[in-house]
Amino acid sequence: MAGQVHLSVTGRIALVEIDNPPVNALTPTIRAALTDRLDEIETGPQSDHIDGIVLTGRGRIFSAGVEPSEHDAPVAASAPDLAVLCRRIGDSPRPVIAALHGTTLGGGAEIALAAHDRIATPEARVVFPDIRLGLPPQGGATQRLPRLVGAEAALDLLLTGAPRAAVPLLATEAEGPLVAAAIAACEARVASGAPAEEALPPGLSDPQAFQQALARARAKLGAGTSGVAGRIVEAVEAAQLLPLEAGLALEREAFDEARASDRSIALRHVFTAETRARDFGEDAGPGSAPRIDTLAVLGGGLLAAHVAIAALDAGRHVRWGTRDPAALRDGVERIRAEYERRVARGALSEAAVGARLDRLEVGDRAAMVDGADVVLQAARGQADLRLPEGVVRLSAVPGWVETVGLRFSAPATTHPLVEIILGPLADPVEVATARSLVLALRKVPLRVVTDGPSATGRLTAALHRAADAMVDLGAAPHEVDAAIRAWGWTRPPFELRDATGLKTLAGAPRAEGAMNWSDRMIDAGRGGRAEGRGFYDYPDNGGVPRRSEAADALIDGLRPRAALDPEDIVWWSLVALANEGARMIEDGTLRRPLEVDLAAVLGLGMPRWRGGPLLAADRAGPLAVKRTLERMAHPDAAFWEPRPVWAELSKNGRRFRDLNG
Repeated sequence: MAGQVHLSVTGRIALVEIDNPPVNALTPTIRAALTDRLDEIETGPQSDHIDGIVLTGRGRIFSAGVEPSEHDAPVAASAPDLAVLCRRIGDSPRPVIAALHGTTLGGGAEIALAAHDRIATPEARVVFPDIRLGLPPQGGATQRLPRLVGAEAALDLLLTGAPRAAVPLLATEAEGPLVAAAIAACEARVASGAPAEEALPPGLSDPQAFQQALARARAKLGAGTSGVAGRIVEAVEAAQLLPLEAGLALEREAFDEARASDRSIALRHVFTAETRARDFGEDAGPGSAPRIDTLAVLGGGLLAAHVAIAALDAGRHVRWGTRDPAALRDGVERIRAEYERRVARGALSEAAVGARLDRLEVGDRAAMVDGADVVLQAARGQADLRLPEGVVRLSAVPGWVETVGLRFSAPATTHPLVEIILGPLADPVEVATARSLVLALRKVPLRVVTDGPSATGRLTAALHRAADAMVDLGAAPHEVDAAIRAWGWTRPPFELRDATGLKTLAGAPRAEGAMNWSDRMIDAGRGGRAEGRGFYDYPDNGGVPRRSEAADALIDGLRPRAALDPEDIVWWSLVALANEGARMIEDGTLRRPLEVDLAAVLGLGMPRWRGGPLLAADRAGPLAVKRTLERMAHPDAAFWEPRPVWAELSKNGRRFRDLNG
């Protein structure tokens, strides 16, 4: 059923309730319904019997605001935009009290700010996540928030996108049930005759402190003041210098400009990919997946320790068992060492670490699986253990997958992506359980159908194959890395190879006449950072990589040197990734182009604000990609052969975005 907005009257106070499960999103329908309820209060048959308004949300939160997908689609003219709705609330001749609970996000927080006051439960939190999508607020937060709390607190909320407690920053704590407290507060405000707006908003009472906060924010941003963060600072400053209407107009201009930017489009693209990746459709079966509170991890080693840390960080209980008590002791020490590092840098408190370790239990394998909601094999040699009836066993061990497997992107402690591999005998119950586990770990699940390499593995191989091709064509490894780093990639391919060890790519296939340059380095005794030399030299025992004249000379002795344009290096790398992504769509490894880009961003570390290789291909156009592949003068012809989809898209005037469904 479509969401709705309810109106009831208690005494002389109207109660307006947003009812749009699960998160009370401010869809066009809900915004139109809110406007209708306000019209009804002002001009309806009960108008003369209503003195004030309480605005709240049914369910677990007040409102999650406007759905990000709305920024990419036209909105019906009958639906007011968020700024108009907020202005309508703020201009109400009757006092409006917003009653907040749960986590109020973005546009939801903006309609609460437009209200004349706010009441909240003690645990209520507010978040302004727009900046994560490359956007400033659109409903007046840059104007109303600093007027209420000052520049420093406003900039903290708007520039970090981090949750903050609503009480006492934005709201008064409710005494007793929330709605009853809000109605009582509204009645008191009516009785006092308090004006809708104070003559001097409290956030503007100290002009010097306001300006100092702006200066600190600009100094912290540095060169970034020209981006969306800089526009937010500019708009917050306008709250002190300009009338409300002028400040709102400036905010709107900044929002419209940012929404059309490549950066925001890419960030929204990845957000949409993350959201849609959680939907496994029929693969997860019709039944409900189990709630996962307790995870049993079997096996010692780094992966097991990292998964245990991820589960503890996500609030789960972990029961860790293995055959080897010594390996288990080493694993626990590894976990403690990781938490000690976090405490040392201020990321966690001692109390938080203690709470996590209290949820960790280690011991015999058979004892550890008892009472677990799911069992994860994180090392080989664990499949012989009999599990309690009804408990699903999942494997994160690399190799061929017959049913369902998990592939954690390293390091599993913090890396957000987990590929859920569906083998030929994948069972819907196991698929649903795997998805539930990944979500319980607060990670992003990616459905992958394969009996071979993972999606991330295939893209990684394509990136390194393209990087080797750039060297074949005359570039030095450090030149390839410099071009890709300048594009925004923090771990370019040859530095990454050195860091992981060149043996990881040794023997990877190349056509006749094309080189696997990792093999050549290994042949010359240059195995990577751990050995002090690879494509780079590491004179500080594995520290910062330095250009290696010896490595360059070795390569120059095997092929002629030639200058490549850095833009060509980046473009050819993107085209190689896009072509491999097209292969994965063709063979059914992934369902949608969105998923290719998600794997590239979360799995390979491509800059989120770039959006992924298929978004880049869409921007250039399929014909441009096809021609680049056709003109690639390199002996690895099979790798660079354009997939049929490029011609099909070009012929039909379509883009990959049209295939996302």
